[in-house]
Amino acid sequence: MRERDPARVDPVRMIECAYDVPTYLDYASVVSKDPQTLGLRKLESDNPFLYEYELATPIQVFGLETRRIAMASGALLAALDDVKPQTIAERLKIEEPIRDDAFKYMAMRVVHHTLEQVSGVKETINTVISLEVSTVITHPGKVLAGCSYRVNTF
Repeated sequence: MRERDPARVDPVRMIECAYDVPTYLDYASVVSKDPQTLGLRKLESDNPFLYEYELATPIQVFGLETRRIAMASGALLAALDDVKPQTIAERLKIEEPIRDDAFKYMAMRVVHHTLEQVSGVKETINTVISLEVSTVITHPGKVLAGCSYRVNTF
């Protein structure tokens, strides 16, 4: 679904893959420049690839409550406490993890995929929207779960 006004984006629906890539990109642009306009407070992070924010009010996502979200590599993720990543993956109908060991958990399920040939050029646009669940060493005890919105060309 396309939402042209980032202020009207529901972060829960964004985390649950209910929007399209342009909506994610518009939202991410506002979050990176002025998170306060969206009711977010930027938090310090020991992970240079993960930008964390605190919401003004808690949200319910994947059956759990959180006040923290994160942006990383084209994804909007809920930062969840007191849950195993395998439990969240099961709720999201992710059948097989990419990695599941003592060091890291990673799992994903594609919810939308298109390949579009661009007329007049020899490039193909590859769009992938996927639900993802992971852990990171910089955030012990937290599970990151949400949606990745990616586009690339080849």
